[in-house]
Amino acid sequence: MNAEQLRSFARVLEYLAQEERDHFECSSPEERTNHIYLDILTLQDYLEQQKGELKP
Repeated sequence: MNAEQLRSFARVLEYLAQEERDHFECSSPEERTNHIYLDILTLQDYLEQQKGELKP
């Protein structure tokens, strides 16, 4: 992905994270184990690593 694509991907994840975080916090422990919010966090971590690699 190029820098513009990474920025767009990050914006979409940020938008989704706001909604899903609230749902995650209200979920039971059983529901949290496979909650989509955990995937969003994983992808946000990945994007942070990519940003570091793009900087000179």
